[in-house]
Amino acid sequence: MPRFRVWVVLFIAALLGAPLTGMAEESTDTPLHFHGYGDIHYNNPQLSTMNQAAISEADAHRFALGLSYELTPEMRIDAEIDFEHAAEEIELEYAHLDYDLAPTLTLRAGSVLLPIGPLNEFHEPTLYRSVERPYVETTVMPTTWQEIGVGLVGRTGNGAFAYRGYLVTGLDAVQLSAIKGLEDSQSHGSEAAAEDLAGVARVEYAAASGLSFGASGYYGGADQGNPALHDVFIGIANADARYRKHDWDLRGVFYRVFVDGAESVSAFTGETIGKAMMGWYAEAAYDLLRRDATGGRRSLFAFGRYEAFDTNLEVPEGFEAEEGAGRSVITGGISYLPIEKVAFKADFEHWKDDTDAELNRFNLGVAFQF
Repeated sequence: MPRFRVWVVLFIAALLGAPLTGMAEESTDTPLHFHGYGDIHYNNPQLSTMNQAAISEADAHRFALGLSYELTPEMRIDAEIDFEHAAEEIELEYAHLDYDLAPTLTLRAGSVLLPIGPLNEFHEPTLYRSVERPYVETTVMPTTWQEIGVGLVGRTGNGAFAYRGYLVTGLDAVQLSAIKGLEDSQSHGSEAAAEDLAGVARVEYAAASGLSFGASGYYGGADQGNPALHDVFIGIANADARYRKHDWDLRGVFYRVFVDGAESVSAFTGETIGKAMMGWYAEAAYDLLRRDATGGRRSLFAFGRYEAFDTNLEVPEGFEAEEGAGRSVITGGISYLPIEKVAFKADFEHWKDDTDAELNRFNLGVAFQF
């Protein structure tokens, strides 16, 4: 039996067996806890096309099952398996050991979600308003992005400042793309090439006023010992801000990617790899049911978002930029949450790329977490 199937069988067995054990003991005080999320989508036309005549598509996009186990009061294991496209694709979302060195400082080791931007670590579909994740977060920033690594997670005593920093396995430059950017270049923690490592860190500040700020940085090698590439290094800079108060939810996110050695990667892969990539988006959402003001449990968010990204913003000398690499997307819609952990969504997207091609897409979705 393939290894990933063994993982799945063991994981489901744990899910089925643990509640029975808890019932036999007649106790809710257990070191084992379960969590997860899922979303199901309808897209008209399907994703990843600029052809308005393409077919519509429905997809059980994601169903993730997670568990955490408290070994001691200071040490625990946290893991999650993601079943994508009706379990056609299965991957280990993350699996790491946390060891509390102090009340506000934790050592983390294993397969970790990289702390870049506001979405990669906290990507449950009830936490963003649109049916699909912002497209900047899947091209310029390849959400969800996990690597094998070790580092520290901490915050100040009052919780206002938080930080994470890791040493992780690096990206694979051969998998970079003119159109898809960084999307396919991460290892997913599966037999990860580790000739090149990278450092990544994020700091966050949250004020009592409802305003929060974040900044992330990443830098590391990406040639993974391939002699045809010589030395390739990738850097990522990110800044983001959010304001949540008086039933408003406003956010802005910016990424910039630098690829040192893009000319050798372009020559090797046969497509133009951007030596600079950029993406940003701004979003405004308002709760029409005014849950904050009324004290209710339901929310109905009307939202709008503008995003722009270019995976060939700057290209190596002697190479031509890929047509269609510069894109903008306007998304508007509604998200109804009868409770915080369930969302029914509908939205409309208008795409335009640098060839002046345009596309309109209608999406429906249901999302949940537990």
